[in-house]
Amino acid sequence: MRTTTAALAAALLTLPFVPLPASGAAVSGPPMGWSSRSLGCSVSEASVRQAADALAPLAPAGYRHVIIDDCWLAAQRTGGALAPDATRFPSGVKALADYLHGKGLKLGLSLSAGTKACSGGGPGSYKSEAADAEQVKGWGVDYVKYDWCNIPAADFPGQNVQQIAQTLYPRMRQALGDAIAFAMNNEDGSTVPWLWGKDTKATTWRTNVYNKPISDSYPTMVDIWEFNQLRAEYAGPGSWADPDLIQAGRGGMTDAEYRTQVSLWAVGASPLILQSDPAKAPPAIVANPKVIAVDQDALGVQGRFVTSDGWYHVLSKPLANGDQAILLFNESDRAATISTRLKPARYRVEELWTGAVTTTAGDLAAQVPAHGSVLYRVSVSREQAPPAVLVETDPAAVLGEDHPSVLEPGVEREVVTRVTNTGGTDRLRDVEVALAVPEGWRARARTATRTGRLDGGETFTVKWGVTPPAGAELKDYEITATAAKSTATAVVKVARAPGSGRTYLSDLPWTRVANYFGPVEKDTSNGEKAAGDGKPITIEGVRYAKGLGAHAPADIEFYTAGRCSTVEFQAGIDDEVGAAGSADLEVWADGGRVAHSGIVTGAQPARKVTASVKGATYVRLVATNGGDNATSDHADFADASITCQ
Repeated sequence: MRTTTAALAAALLTLPFVPLPASGAAVSGPPMGWSSRSLGCSVSEASVRQAADALAPLAPAGYRHVIIDDCWLAAQRTGGALAPDATRFPSGVKALADYLHGKGLKLGLSLSAGTKACSGGGPGSYKSEAADAEQVKGWGVDYVKYDWCNIPAADFPGQNVQQIAQTLYPRMRQALGDAIAFAMNNEDGSTVPWLWGKDTKATTWRTNVYNKPISDSYPTMVDIWEFNQLRAEYAGPGSWADPDLIQAGRGGMTDAEYRTQVSLWAVGASPLILQSDPAKAPPAIVANPKVIAVDQDALGVQGRFVTSDGWYHVLSKPLANGDQAILLFNESDRAATISTRLKPARYRVEELWTGAVTTTAGDLAAQVPAHGSVLYRVSVSREQAPPAVLVETDPAAVLGEDHPSVLEPGVEREVVTRVTNTGGTDRLRDVEVALAVPEGWRARARTATRTGRLDGGETFTVKWGVTPPAGAELKDYEITATAAKSTATAVVKVARAPGSGRTYLSDLPWTRVANYFGPVEKDTSNGEKAAGDGKPITIEGVRYAKGLGAHAPADIEFYTAGRCSTVEFQAGIDDEVGAAGSADLEVWADGGRVAHSGIVTGAQPARKVTASVKGATYVRLVATNGGDNATSDHADFADASITCQ
């Protein structure tokens, strides 16, 4: 028997029961539940029942749909009717639907608008829409994900893909009726469903223009969210934009990044469909009742940008009772202060992830962690609560700085903390600031840590001398300031600049790295995808004992502390790909490119690159694609070295 963890049980104690929609209504808000996508064609009746058992404790929060995403169909129809695969689903679909309904859950199935299913080899619903709709309704299916695969375009001469879709999708929507949720799933965006999905009465319609599902990575999640925001004007109650599945629990992102995805999806009035095993989805992230209430708000409106500069975003979503959800999202790689101003009034402000309640006369601000978000519910209220406070730890000296501050082992560096009375509704008294650092570190206050009062708009600054131990590991650490019952955490990096003289870059630790296929390799070629599978770096028959083997596009960053002068390497495409491949190998000093090889190919000898990096805090080796596909772009920075003082 599966047991509920203590954490899940504790979280569920706070969950309000989300009522099922009234009879005749498919959903009352964006659908919530779980998808079998991660199981692929290993999906089975047993695995779906197991997922349903794990999802059932989340049903009071609204997670009710159990969606089988392909591979459930038999290869052929039986007597013209759809049939489940007898091996994978021996009890049939109706028995599975009954099992789910008995747990307060709902069943979803994928079908294809074309002649075949997208995966698993089953039949599509083309020209069988009415019969298939009656069949799934008879089974008790509550949700249909209607895919866009194997479309017989030749049957529609002179029509483009949008016109064909506007013929085929409405056929199934009308056949199913309004009591079944209808998800239009065109993953590559070719049918532009956001332009007409609402008119078709689609419950949801996909908004990304990727021709593959969302991956469990922060950059991809953000890209898909940005595409989704571009379509906000087309969404509304009963027909919502769908930027794809919730990734929390899969392990590819941090908890802060998963909270950000849930926050962005909630403000976007997006479906909350889990991709991970429901037993692994962290309840503190996916089942926060106040965040879910924002997503499921009866007004059904998608949030819009208030301000955005590409990295720092403020979004607002109006709510049915007159409140607003305000989201501050920091897309960058360093903690940043994000602020916004409401119309003058007295507001109650609740931060929905922490539960902290404050008041403000209109100003809102928070130091938001890198890749993190702060989600407020704001209401006009005379409620008595402390004024909103902005606490900042190690704020960036320059707007837009995306590197964490660097501390060197055994060396004291100044770190600043600030406390601002942003609420302006009352005076703060006896404000004291404390700074928590990792074990073994030293934090010495250089200025006073306490002030007797802080009026609205006033800021109190404390300067600290922070020293990591001489033997500190070279990695990221957190330091946290606390004041007026508020905290702010900043990430700082412990790094060491290269020593004096000439040093091979492959002998130094990098501070950040990205690579197209597999890891960047030290002193070997890139090889394939596995770590350590490279060969000796070889360019047109010449072997190099030292260097970095990458696969373009690649980006390798080193901390140099302004002490270095020159970077040199031999640029080329490794012989392991033969004459294929092309790339441009570059050197960047802080924010600017200072040298590059020009495009080199697998049929050319190595090309010497020398770059001046004098005064740079960071130096990056960058390999860009040569303009064709990236399949064979095994870029070598052979004999790469740096000269420092």
